[in-house]
Amino acid sequence: MTGKVEEPMRVKNWEMKEQSDTVEVSADVDGFRLWFRSPKSYPVSRTGDPFLASALLPAMRQGEKLEFDPRLPVSPKLLRNAFVLQEIFHSWNPEELRMIPVSAKTSPAEPLNTGAMSFFSGGVDSMYTFLKRKNELSHVVNIYGFDFFFNSGDASTFSVADLKDLAHFAWKLMLPVGPVSAYLKGMLSKTTLQTLSNYVDSGSDPGAVETSLVEDLNKIISGQLIYDRKRFAGVNLRPQTRHFMSRDLKGEDLSGLNRLLLEDAYPREISGKYNGAYQTAIERNTCFVQSFGKTLVPVENNHYAFGYRYNLSRNLTQGSALASVALLLGFPQVYVPSAYTYRQLCPLGSHPLTDGLWSNECVEIIHDGCEAGRTDKLKMICECESALTNLRVCFDNVNINCGKCAKCLRTMMPLKLLRASAAPFPTLPSLKVIRKSRISDDIETSFFKETVDLALQTGDQEMRYALCACMKRNELLKLLIDLDKVLLGGFIKRAYRRIVPGIGIRRIDTTPRD
Repeated sequence: MTGKVEEPMRVKNWEMKEQSDTVEVSADVDGFRLWFRSPKSYPVSRTGDPFLASALLPAMRQGEKLEFDPRLPVSPKLLRNAFVLQEIFHSWNPEELRMIPVSAKTSPAEPLNTGAMSFFSGGVDSMYTFLKRKNELSHVVNIYGFDFFFNSGDASTFSVADLKDLAHFAWKLMLPVGPVSAYLKGMLSKTTLQTLSNYVDSGSDPGAVETSLVEDLNKIISGQLIYDRKRFAGVNLRPQTRHFMSRDLKGEDLSGLNRLLLEDAYPREISGKYNGAYQTAIERNTCFVQSFGKTLVPVENNHYAFGYRYNLSRNLTQGSALASVALLLGFPQVYVPSAYTYRQLCPLGSHPLTDGLWSNECVEIIHDGCEAGRTDKLKMICECESALTNLRVCFDNVNINCGKCAKCLRTMMPLKLLRASAAPFPTLPSLKVIRKSRISDDIETSFFKETVDLALQTGDQEMRYALCACMKRNELLKLLIDLDKVLLGGFIKRAYRRIVPGIGIRRIDTTPRD
């Protein structure tokens, strides 16, 4: 493999810990303790395969050789495929994802569990694959730690494990975004500010940033109360935080309150304490799949924080994150539900071109569902009442569909056209709101087009006109963005990103960003 090679990204110190009902497999990857937890009743891989799937893209992003401890062999088939996977990802985004060497001893994978599994979140794509493959599947796997992450600890101080989105947190602090970030930036040491600056500019040495930032944060929360009415004016405080603010706290209790305040100010960047929502989702989904005679296997990991440590988007890491769990459990046949049709396909982390290449000698990974569009999948789901009532698509809550986010709206509109009254969603927003909706990209546009076709089929002219008006409005916005890019070199877009905090950081994606 070719490319500029720097200090290796090492995978070492592999460990397995058995607890009362779970087993934890972990290893140090570039100084980050990456872990997986699964039920003790299922054998798990003792090889480097899950960690190769997790670490390949971060190593490509850093331009570093990926080096495995000799005591942690990887599958020779997977190691060969890793070269092809790199060729694909590098061709999609050559500036950000570089070709790198992978050094590991090899040993063919051995059989672990029997049966066929599919990944299952309870969303449209996984529900469709479940219903389509219900006669083949024996198990489904629900992952906690990719879309959502909460720390299970209860300390009042911070640890590196609490930084669930290092890249976005660093960006907010250095800009700074908002009065809380301005306050924190003013309290950080010169050393921390320098490491943050280097990291934001080049993505270099995330370990040094984590260590220095956590040390400073713990000094800040151990001092005086950080709350100020103006400083926290735009922060939504949880009832738990308000309860402790009404008391006269000192010492460790005051540190705990300051931590809660920072969790509230940075809900997507700092991990809050586990709130039981995941267990509720597991129980609900377990009841659903058991009604079909299937078994749900819950798996936890901390991939959420690991991927964002290198500022990698979920679009980019989704396939490799799922593959790491598939390789951990070792079911011989694994289905990865597709989000897009063959016609809609574009460079994505989970793709029929790449998903199968994460397979080893004993695990066949299959990208499934590209033959059906989102409205086609919903038609099948509507035919099964229990599937419809269990449908959950929202990114903000694993148990409740908010009815406001893009995923909820793109699901609610076709469900209304299909007259799916049993669907667990709030009332669809007015057509006026739909007309003014923001369409984020070409894929989202394709979902809107599917819904327009469904509105035409069902004879709902008002919905059709609203959707068409929305698409025309967004086409005009895209034209203005293109004109800004061509005529002004993107000046307006850059200025807007600085003025509007909600725009957020630019992630490393499957293709270069404009």
